[in-house]
Amino acid sequence: MLIIFIYYFLSIATLCACYYFRRSRFTEKDYKYNKPLKWTRRILIIWTYLFAGIHGSICAKKNFFRDVDNDFIIASAIFFLYSL
Repeated sequence: MLIIFIYYFLSIATLCACYYFRRSRFTEKDYKYNKPLKWTRRILIIWTYLFAGIHGSICAKKNFFRDVDNDFIIASAIFFLYSL
């Protein structure tokens, strides 16, 4: 149960971070000269790809989450995969 809570928490946190970067009005100058912002953006991109892989693996093959008789996890993985 704790793993499922962590999964949902990190998935929603990833969505919030992606939404923040999409809605904030950073200019090209900000991305060129602001080093902490560049590294934050790079880490977010890597993190997003990692969670997209996790969601894809939940949707694709048999694993820990698929052994549970709960189709809600699979449906939410599909939702998170398409919303990223």
